[in-house]
Amino acid sequence: MLSSSSSSSSNHWERVANARRDYRDANTGRHDYRDIESGPRDERQMLLNQGNSNYASVSSHQQTKTRKKNKDQKHRRKHRQEKRRGPPLRLDDAFGMMWKKMHSIFVMLELLISNMPSLIGSLALAWGSLGIDWFKWYEENASDCVPTDYHNEACVFPEFPGCFACDTSRAGYRISLNFHYLCSAISFALASCLIGKLLIAFPVVRDELANPTTAAPLGLLCMALDKCFAGNFGFFGTAILFMSSALQTTVAIWFIFISVVYKTLPEPSWFPNTTGIGLAAVKMFLYWAMGGYILSGVSLVAFFMFYFVALYRLHTNEKISAVVCWLQLSGPAVVLYGYSIFSQPGSDEEELSLLNPENKAQFFQVHRKYYMPLNHLLFAFCMISMASALYCLKTRWASFKSKEFSPAHVGFCAPLASHANAIQAYRASLNKYSLSPPNTFFKEFLYRYWCLSLICGTILTVILTFKFLRHLPLWCQIDVEDDEIPPPPDETILTRLLQNGEAADAMNQHFVSAAVLQANESGALVRVLRDGKMKYVRSRRMPSMGFDPIMNTSELMSERDRLIQHISYAAKPSLDRGGMTSFDDAIRDFQEPERSRASSRRNNLNFMSFDAATLMRGDF
Repeated sequence: MLSSSSSSSSNHWERVANARRDYRDANTGRHDYRDIESGPRDERQMLLNQGNSNYASVSSHQQTKTRKKNKDQKHRRKHRQEKRRGPPLRLDDAFGMMWKKMHSIFVMLELLISNMPSLIGSLALAWGSLGIDWFKWYEENASDCVPTDYHNEACVFPEFPGCFACDTSRAGYRISLNFHYLCSAISFALASCLIGKLLIAFPVVRDELANPTTAAPLGLLCMALDKCFAGNFGFFGTAILFMSSALQTTVAIWFIFISVVYKTLPEPSWFPNTTGIGLAAVKMFLYWAMGGYILSGVSLVAFFMFYFVALYRLHTNEKISAVVCWLQLSGPAVVLYGYSIFSQPGSDEEELSLLNPENKAQFFQVHRKYYMPLNHLLFAFCMISMASALYCLKTRWASFKSKEFSPAHVGFCAPLASHANAIQAYRASLNKYSLSPPNTFFKEFLYRYWCLSLICGTILTVILTFKFLRHLPLWCQIDVEDDEIPPPPDETILTRLLQNGEAADAMNQHFVSAAVLQANESGALVRVLRDGKMKYVRSRRMPSMGFDPIMNTSELMSERDRLIQHISYAAKPSLDRGGMTSFDDAIRDFQEPERSRASSRRNNLNFMSFDAATLMRGDF
């Protein structure tokens, strides 16, 4: 009886356990073991939670969906790759694809070089100057470097201003010399872009040379090449130096000629093409002393002819841009740097003659009497220019900061680097010929001021170089599809006013120069890709005209209106100035020439430019 009852109870619990297991498998899919004692509680809890999913269940469900989605994406990506691959490419197809990619890269580089802003020369000159200045800074502060003359055999690296006899085996000297070479390499890389532009896009260069505003930065290229090749690369460097010096002299003559034709007055934008010859004088002196003396004399004459007029006009004409005002630093700076060659013996024979104490005493006496007074005067002009530049920058900063970044902004680099270079040249002469002790207040101040200028110039050059390279693709790949083509220079109203001598600059004026307005009105000649061919067109989308940021349409119309009103008032002093308020009213007094007669007559101001029809066709 007991056995039968125990067997029946065991069968009963077996059936209950099987029923629970079947229910659990059907609802939860779980197959884990549960204690019989806790079975009913677990069943009730499971039934209660069946319609209320907790966070863990939702999270696990989302993870399951994510894994499935990722698996599907991998499958689709793999399927697309297999579909894209298809049959393997043949060798000629692979070469064809490579050629197309290389061709697109060549086209991009050609556009980049053809439309390269000329003010890249300011960066090239700044880097070359910084390499020299920091190298000289090490030579002056190193304990093992002793000042000597250029023609002395102890001069280990002939680089102006001054020369030193140093221990070349020291790590500091090698680091400073390698940094000097690095700066020269950067300078040459930047300058080579303009050389490439001259070779493959000469029509663009020729168009820039037709106006004093756009021709002003060309002298920066010659100055940068002088600093890169002087004393380096043997005969090749000597040949490049002589060619760049001859080119800068030619550019100076041409620039003065077109400035006279346009009836413009001197301003600081003239300095790179005129007084900039002083830098060529320093480098020429390394090979031909008499040639260096001649170029330095030309630079001095140009400085005294243009500097005072330019300085006066900066403070009487608020329309001169902030960048052009900052360029006044380069005027006396380059002249002072070029004048430093007179502090050195001109040949090996003169160097040997200084071994005689009497000759050496006479040499120093002559230089203290004649050389140092002019040196002090040029240094004073450098400091006056710095004060004037800071003042002009302050008065024009409100309008200048609203301009977007353009190639004109890098025009701040070269003048400050040249200024630091000139201060170092003045210190070298002062330490050599001054009879005062080395630790005077003036000499200490001069050293600290030189270091400050050098540090500020370095920081400014690095920042503007980075920004220039970042914006360069946008400036060189110009989209002119929806652009309104500006008129050629010989068909603008300002050209006719300049020909008649009615738009000449004045010493005190409240309007923008006619040459600047003409450059903005006619735009720049740029190279674009159309229908698979390179063509030349005119466009106002180049962000700067020489050292001036380009004007927008409203600024151009307003300034041109003001100029024409000024001409009208000058022609008719009795004219009621209150009755003429628009450009259309002002232009009525001027008789427009017939278009056919204007197009058939060769223009005297822009005879280097191409004919308009030829420009539009792109037949070059």
